[in-house]
Amino acid sequence: MDAGMALAGAIGFCIVGGLLPWVNTEAAVVAAALLLPPPLVPVLVVGAALGQVTAKGTLYGVARWAPRGLPQKARAGLERASGLVRRRRSLTLTVLASSTVGVPPFYLVTLACGTVAVPFGPFLTAALVGTAVRYAVLSLATVLVRGAA
Repeated sequence: MDAGMALAGAIGFCIVGGLLPWVNTEAAVVAAALLLPPPLVPVLVVGAALGQVTAKGTLYGVARWAPRGLPQKARAGLERASGLVRRRRSLTLTVLASSTVGVPPFYLVTLACGTVAVPFGPFLTAALVGTAVRYAVLSLATVLVRGAA
């Protein structure tokens, strides 16, 4: 497999996983890191992070500009999550923590940030850094375990 194919596959799969929270991108990244030659693992990490952030940017936009079109139950849940985000002192650190470790859930943090109009630039930067760190740690651990076996 060449670098272009690894990059395109990671971007595509992580866009889907970023939009559909039941699609486990972490498991896919670990599986890909097991199968790819070690020199392609950094390409995998970049592609996964770019795909995930592309999806989250889309969700941010939907929450920011189209919440009126959501069903009442979804709007109520979004308002509850937005209330939690508003109380945070540093929203950028919340996004960074959420995108790195998944607590609070990055999907909900993304929607809440869009709803309360967190500035898009800092949101996107924190999201990209956090997801890149998460996928890099998962991939590195996989490569190290594979090498030790």
